[in-house]
Amino acid sequence: SIVTAIGFLASGTGFAAGDLDFYRDVYPFLKANCISCHNKTTTKAGLNMETPELMIKGGDSGPAIIPGKSGESLLVEASVHSESIEMPPSKNKTGARNLTEGEIARLRQWIDEGAKSSEREIRQVAWQALAAEVDPIYAVTMTEDGRFVACGRGNQVFLYDLAEQRLVSGIGDAPDGSAHRALVNSLAFGPDGERIASGSYREVKIWKKRQASAIARPANPGAAAVASALFPDGSRIVAADETGGLFLLDAASGKILRRVEMALVGKDPLLAISPDGTRVAVFSAGGDLAVWSIDDGALLARNTDAGAIASLTWSGDGRNLVAALADHRLATWTLPEAGQPLAAPKVFQDHEAPITGIAADSGRQVAVCRNDGKVRLRNLDEGKVVREIAISALSVAFSPDGTRLATGTADGRVIVWDAAKGEQLADLRGTPELANRIAGLERTIDCEKLEQSYQAAHTAAIEARDKALVDLLAKAKDAVVAMNKKLPEAEKAIPPLTEARVAAEKAVAEAEAARKNPPEGQSEAALESALEKAKVALQAAETKENDAEAALAAFRSNIVDAEAKQKKITDAQADYARQIAEAKAAGEAAKKRETDAATELAIAKKEATAVAGKTIAVAFSKDSARLAAGWEDGTIRTWAVATGVPLETAKGPATDAGCLRAAADGSFVFCRDDSGALLTAPAPTWELERILGGEAQPDLFADRVNAVTFSPDGKTLATGSGEPSRSGDITLFDLASGKATATWKERHADSVISLAFSPDGTQLASGAADKIARITDVASGKEVHLFEGHTHYVNDVAFRSDGRVLATAGADGVVNSWDLTMGERKKKIEGWTKEVTSLQFIGATDKIVTSAGDNLVRIVTDAGAQVRSISGLPDFMQAAASTADGELIVAGGEDSLLRVWNGNDGKELVAFGMR
Repeated sequence: SIVTAIGFLASGTGFAAGDLDFYRDVYPFLKANCISCHNKTTTKAGLNMETPELMIKGGDSGPAIIPGKSGESLLVEASVHSESIEMPPSKNKTGARNLTEGEIARLRQWIDEGAKSSEREIRQVAWQALAAEVDPIYAVTMTEDGRFVACGRGNQVFLYDLAEQRLVSGIGDAPDGSAHRALVNSLAFGPDGERIASGSYREVKIWKKRQASAIARPANPGAAAVASALFPDGSRIVAADETGGLFLLDAASGKILRRVEMALVGKDPLLAISPDGTRVAVFSAGGDLAVWSIDDGALLARNTDAGAIASLTWSGDGRNLVAALADHRLATWTLPEAGQPLAAPKVFQDHEAPITGIAADSGRQVAVCRNDGKVRLRNLDEGKVVREIAISALSVAFSPDGTRLATGTADGRVIVWDAAKGEQLADLRGTPELANRIAGLERTIDCEKLEQSYQAAHTAAIEARDKALVDLLAKAKDAVVAMNKKLPEAEKAIPPLTEARVAAEKAVAEAEAARKNPPEGQSEAALESALEKAKVALQAAETKENDAEAALAAFRSNIVDAEAKQKKITDAQADYARQIAEAKAAGEAAKKRETDAATELAIAKKEATAVAGKTIAVAFSKDSARLAAGWEDGTIRTWAVATGVPLETAKGPATDAGCLRAAADGSFVFCRDDSGALLTAPAPTWELERILGGEAQPDLFADRVNAVTFSPDGKTLATGSGEPSRSGDITLFDLASGKATATWKERHADSVISLAFSPDGTQLASGAADKIARITDVASGKEVHLFEGHTHYVNDVAFRSDGRVLATAGADGVVNSWDLTMGERKKKIEGWTKEVTSLQFIGATDKIVTSAGDNLVRIVTDAGAQVRSISGLPDFMQAAASTADGELIVAGGEDSLLRVWNGNDGKELVAFGMR
């Protein structure tokens, strides 16, 4: 939905009838034509016109309005375009127009009435449905394990399984399935993948995953079953006891629904339920083969001389019973009309090896496993073998769509085949637990490589500085030596100068005495002249002595300074040596951790390929997207067919026989002969947990919530919003209570567009339309860093996994990487022709995946090197994300397609549309 009307109402402040209200009558045309240039962010001429008080305060030219005196108010003078001032100016860039005569009259009246303010109130928003073509993808988020990706498309949220390469579900609470009434501007998965936050116009919704657990159910002793069979949908079980009695049980609970009223069957039975779930075929050890109606217990067909049957199933169309005979032959009975006997079967004897398993597709084809190392696909109508697959299998199953075949072996291998070509498609191994362990070890290796790279660069930088000190130290030492050489001369020069000064002083004293007691024959003038000459000589002697002493003091001072500098340099060298040793030690420790992790990784990968024991049964899900296998140890494992990714492990009691079926809720049911069952977890659902803002809290967010992000511990949600060109607000919420724990109003001067927590959760980075990126200390709310380097909006921010680098994406077509240890820009990365719309560090590496408006998804390093570029895309890819190992890249944009690429070669794997 979209906002179709936003306005403001007077608050009823007691104005007399006829009084104008500022927010109702004046503010709308000022906002449209004046405030775009005169606001708190763009305060042209020093004038802010957002409130009456600010206009009265005025700007560079004085008050814009004088209450009660419209004729003397500059605002009115500008609006009528007087000779001295004209506003708005012609050819302005904001689209502002001249005020109409009516608007000017209203402005004059409001000023003459005292230019009174009023209280601004938000009018109820009128919503309309979004047009069908309004479905851009503005937000993409991925779970940390890379399994699921969600995108906001229009006002809806879609969840996709990357392992199965398919849509899982839409996430929404409205009747039409939408998540919000306005566009989805932001999305984020919680760190554990259990929550999704979606941001839209003035609201955030928190969606919680509801996931049931696997169920390992014991046998129902009331049934005393010796043989059991599952309904095709896995919902119920038909079980036979030792006396030949048949029971109908609920598969999940084991509750007996009813005893099947029919003639008793013999002992040691084999059971098989028809594909439509209405009939059960029962074979008894005495050779009796009968087909019964499950609903009313009616006998539909019977053959009392069927021979010895080892295993029994139905054809996919329900027209035939197919059996593996004890003498190694394959037999098929055509079902007659109700009440008629079963005619003699067709028997196929083209191989002598025992049959180990049989399965039918949805039509007229069966797959037969023999212990001669072959699986043969046979057409039931013609009896011909249409294909052979070289595998020694115990169990086999067709996918519901008939395109794939799965086989399980005695050594635990589960293989998927192309049913038409007989080609192997996948060899399924491992468990999700092992996969997660492998992914964790690979991430550890990446972390340690990144640490080694940092420590190596850090060491090189210190060594370079240390090398520069060597020259400085040499110069300092040379200076000390040189000055120490000159010091004796300077010291030796002073005594003669002192003697000369003493002699000059004596001469002055004698001249003064002679002038006072003139000797005979000397005139007063001559004595006065002699005194003056003596004084000049004394002054010259004093100057020489002083200069010599000053030179000596300078030498000594310079020596002290040079020695101090020398000590400072040697101290710095010692500190550098310590830092180098620490950096090298840290690098070596990281190398050891990498080596240890690599050793563990090799072991884990070997475990993932190890056999798991004998397979009892295999089965595809209803949509053919998943495959399950049951083992003799009672374990069920499931995989995604498209990618081979292990999905789930469930454990039950050991068994040597069992039936495996896919249930409608997405789970698999593994039923033992004793009627006990193991059920894997059904497909999860997503429910609305909480709304932040919205109609219940209309003042919580001023406008669109452009950014949402969870703290690494999943306990806090940060949101970024603000009123465009006026404020950029950040609010932190406690997820448990939904209460705001911190609100940083006007942290930016314009709307906050992007947010990211540091890896340790102590800091929050924010980017905004004010072209600035900031880092805030979460605990104190104090700003730690402010980065100015973009000339347009900061569309996204991301921390590197070690917390030492922040990357910012700009609408100026630039990605900046910032060195947080130095607090300065590390690299300005260019190469885009339009705005960079999103970025994310790939796992624990220095690689960054970016989306942009120039039809490129690029991967670069934080040092500026390009790793890969995916081109040929539509304009304006709005958001991108990557799995931690970089194996998958996803991105979406204006054309509404969510594309998935192989991160290693850039090839597109799948593109998800609206449905």
